[in-house]
Amino acid sequence: MQHYEAMFIFRPALNEQEQKGLVGELENILKENQSEIENSQAFGGKRALAYEINKHKEGLYYLINFSSSAGAVVAKLKGACNINENVLRALIIKRRAKNG
Repeated sequence: MQHYEAMFIFRPALNEQEQKGLVGELENILKENQSEIENSQAFGGKRALAYEINKHKEGLYYLINFSSSAGAVVAKLKGACNINENVLRALIIKRRAKNG
């Protein structure tokens, strides 16, 4: 089973309910593809971006750690982020399993 870390930057204008709905959509994609969500949390809230993205100077950061044996889940998650205008950026990386 592979372990992943996914960092998302959402539009800063999202209210709390919209943010929860968007996170719910992303988590559902993971659950539908036999992935186990290890951790899901806001990561620092609204923060200044290093550079402007789609005319936004700030973004809401969100982190999801998950594990999955289905390799296609990463492509499905990236595809969902690409078509959602509320997701400014998504970065999904493999991480090493914790020892012991």
